[in-house]
Amino acid sequence: MVIAAVQFVDVVLFFHILGVVLWIGPTYGYAFFQATAESAHPRAIPAVMEGILKIDNTLGNIGALLVVASGIYMVEDIEAFSYSDFFISWGFAAFVVVLGLAHGFFGPRARKLRDLAIRDLGASGEGALSDEYTALSRQVAIVGTVAGLIAALTIYVMAVKPFL
Repeated sequence: MVIAAVQFVDVVLFFHILGVVLWIGPTYGYAFFQATAESAHPRAIPAVMEGILKIDNTLGNIGALLVVASGIYMVEDIEAFSYSDFFISWGFAAFVVVLGLAHGFFGPRARKLRDLAIRDLGASGEGALSDEYTALSRQVAIVGTVAGLIAALTIYVMAVKPFL
Protein backbone atom coordinates (compact mmCIF):
# COMPACT_ATOMS: atom_id res chain seq x y z
CA MET A 1 0.00 0.00 0.00
CA VAL A 2 1.29 3.46 -0.96
CA ILE A 3 0.63 6.26 1.49
CA ALA A 4 0.78 9.72 0.00
CA ALA A 5 2.68 12.27 2.03
CA VAL A 6 0.83 15.52 2.44
CA GLN A 7 3.17 18.47 2.36
CA PHE A 8 2.40 21.86 3.88
CA VAL A 9 2.32 23.45 0.43
CA ASP A 10 -0.53 21.04 -0.46
CA VAL A 11 -2.52 22.39 2.47
CA VAL A 12 -1.74 25.94 1.34
CA LEU A 13 -2.97 25.07 -2.16
CA PHE A 14 -6.20 23.78 -0.59
CA PHE A 15 -6.67 27.14 1.17
CA HIS A 16 -5.88 28.98 -2.07
CA ILE A 17 -8.62 27.09 -3.92
CA LEU A 18 -11.00 27.45 -0.96
CA GLY A 19 -10.35 31.19 -1.03
CA VAL A 20 -11.34 31.35 -4.69
CA VAL A 21 -14.53 29.40 -3.97
CA LEU A 22 -15.45 31.68 -1.06
CA TRP A 23 -14.57 34.90 -2.87
CA ILE A 24 -15.67 34.30 -6.46
CA GLY A 25 -18.04 31.34 -6.25
CA PRO A 26 -21.10 33.14 -4.85
CA THR A 27 -20.81 35.95 -7.40
CA TYR A 28 -21.89 33.64 -10.21
CA GLY A 29 -25.34 33.40 -8.57
CA TYR A 30 -25.87 37.12 -7.95
CA ALA A 31 -27.37 37.84 -11.37
CA PHE A 32 -29.89 35.01 -10.92
CA PHE A 33 -30.89 36.23 -7.45
CA GLN A 34 -31.28 39.79 -8.68
CA ALA A 35 -33.14 38.88 -11.88
CA THR A 36 -35.54 36.63 -9.98
CA ALA A 37 -36.27 39.35 -7.45
CA GLU A 38 -36.74 41.97 -10.18
CA SER A 39 -39.14 39.86 -12.22
CA ALA A 40 -41.03 37.84 -9.63
CA HIS A 41 -40.58 39.54 -6.24
CA PRO A 42 -39.55 43.20 -6.56
CA ARG A 43 -40.17 43.80 -2.84
CA ALA A 44 -37.30 41.39 -2.18
CA ILE A 45 -34.72 43.46 -4.09
CA PRO A 46 -33.50 45.37 -1.01
CA ALA A 47 -33.03 42.10 0.88
CA VAL A 48 -31.26 40.48 -2.08
CA MET A 49 -28.88 43.45 -2.31
CA GLU A 50 -28.25 43.29 1.46
CA GLY A 51 -27.46 39.59 1.12
CA ILE A 52 -25.05 40.25 -1.75
CA LEU A 53 -23.32 42.99 0.25
CA LYS A 54 -23.08 40.73 3.31
CA ILE A 55 -21.57 37.87 1.31
CA ASP A 56 -19.05 40.20 -0.36
CA ASN A 57 -18.05 41.83 2.92
CA THR A 58 -17.60 38.56 4.79
CA LEU A 59 -16.95 35.53 2.57
CA GLY A 60 -15.58 37.71 -0.21
CA ASN A 61 -13.04 39.50 1.94
CA ILE A 62 -11.99 36.33 3.76
CA GLY A 63 -11.68 34.49 0.45
CA ALA A 64 -9.64 37.29 -1.16
CA LEU A 65 -7.30 37.33 1.82
CA LEU A 66 -6.84 33.55 1.58
CA VAL A 67 -6.16 33.79 -2.16
CA VAL A 68 -3.48 36.45 -1.91
CA ALA A 69 -1.78 35.14 1.25
CA SER A 70 -1.65 31.54 0.05
CA GLY A 71 -0.63 32.63 -3.46
CA ILE A 72 2.30 34.64 -2.14
CA TYR A 73 3.32 31.78 0.13
CA MET A 74 3.33 29.29 -2.73
CA VAL A 75 5.39 31.53 -5.02
CA GLU A 76 7.90 32.01 -2.23
CA ASP A 77 7.94 28.32 -1.26
CA ILE A 78 7.92 26.57 -4.63
CA GLU A 79 11.32 27.15 -6.22
CA ALA A 80 10.07 26.27 -9.69
CA PHE A 81 7.71 29.28 -9.68
CA SER A 82 8.56 32.95 -10.03
CA TYR A 83 6.58 36.18 -9.97
CA SER A 84 7.62 36.61 -13.60
CA ASP A 85 5.82 33.42 -14.66
CA PHE A 86 2.85 34.33 -16.84
CA PHE A 87 0.26 32.45 -14.79
CA ILE A 88 1.40 34.14 -11.58
CA SER A 89 1.57 37.62 -13.11
CA TRP A 90 -1.86 37.06 -14.65
CA GLY A 91 -3.22 35.83 -11.32
CA PHE A 92 -2.00 38.88 -9.43
CA ALA A 93 -3.28 41.26 -12.12
CA ALA A 94 -6.69 39.56 -12.12
CA PHE A 95 -6.74 39.65 -8.31
CA VAL A 96 -6.17 43.42 -8.31
CA VAL A 97 -8.76 44.05 -11.05
CA VAL A 98 -11.47 41.87 -9.52
CA LEU A 99 -10.85 43.12 -5.98
CA GLY A 100 -10.95 46.69 -7.29
CA LEU A 101 -14.24 46.00 -9.07
CA ALA A 102 -15.69 44.36 -5.95
CA HIS A 103 -14.97 47.31 -3.71
CA GLY A 104 -14.92 50.22 -6.16
CA PHE A 105 -17.74 49.23 -8.51
CA PHE A 106 -20.02 46.44 -7.33
CA GLY A 107 -20.31 47.36 -3.64
CA PRO A 108 -21.33 50.99 -4.24
CA ARG A 109 -23.74 49.99 -7.00
CA ALA A 110 -25.37 47.23 -4.94
CA ARG A 111 -26.01 49.83 -2.21
CA LYS A 112 -27.39 52.23 -4.83
CA LEU A 113 -29.64 49.54 -6.32
CA ARG A 114 -30.91 48.71 -2.83
CA ASP A 115 -31.63 52.38 -2.13
CA LEU A 116 -33.29 52.94 -5.50
CA ALA A 117 -35.51 49.88 -5.02
CA ILE A 118 -36.56 51.13 -1.60
CA ARG A 119 -37.31 54.57 -3.05
CA ASP A 120 -39.08 53.27 -6.17
CA LEU A 121 -41.18 50.62 -4.47
CA GLY A 122 -42.17 52.80 -1.53
CA ALA A 123 -43.19 51.69 1.91
CA SER A 124 -45.86 49.34 0.57
CA GLY A 125 -43.47 47.68 -1.84
CA GLU A 126 -46.03 48.05 -4.61
CA GLY A 127 -44.37 50.77 -6.73
CA ALA A 128 -42.53 50.22 -10.00
CA LEU A 129 -38.80 50.19 -10.54
CA SER A 130 -37.53 53.37 -12.19
CA ASP A 131 -35.58 53.75 -15.40
CA GLU A 132 -32.65 54.81 -13.21
CA TYR A 133 -32.79 51.48 -11.38
CA THR A 134 -33.09 49.52 -14.64
CA ALA A 135 -30.15 51.33 -16.26
CA LEU A 136 -27.92 50.76 -13.22
CA SER A 137 -28.97 47.12 -13.05
CA ARG A 138 -27.98 46.65 -16.71
CA GLN A 139 -24.63 48.34 -16.07
CA VAL A 140 -23.95 45.99 -13.16
CA ALA A 141 -24.93 42.99 -15.30
CA ILE A 142 -22.52 43.96 -18.08
CA VAL A 143 -19.57 44.58 -15.77
CA GLY A 144 -20.50 41.44 -13.81
CA THR A 145 -20.26 39.38 -16.99
CA VAL A 146 -16.81 40.82 -17.70
CA ALA A 147 -15.67 40.12 -14.11
CA GLY A 148 -17.01 36.58 -14.35
CA LEU A 149 -15.11 35.99 -17.57
CA ILE A 150 -11.91 37.36 -16.00
CA ALA A 151 -12.37 35.00 -13.05
CA ALA A 152 -13.08 31.99 -15.27
CA LEU A 153 -10.10 32.77 -17.52
CA THR A 154 -7.91 33.16 -14.44
CA ILE A 155 -8.95 29.75 -13.16
CA TYR A 156 -8.02 28.33 -16.56
CA VAL A 157 -4.65 30.12 -16.61
CA MET A 158 -3.84 29.01 -13.05
CA ALA A 159 -4.80 25.39 -13.78
CA VAL A 160 -3.15 25.02 -17.20
CA LYS A 161 -0.16 27.34 -16.59
CA PRO A 162 0.39 28.30 -20.24
CA PHE A 163 3.84 29.48 -21.31
CA LEU A 164 5.50 27.63 -18.40
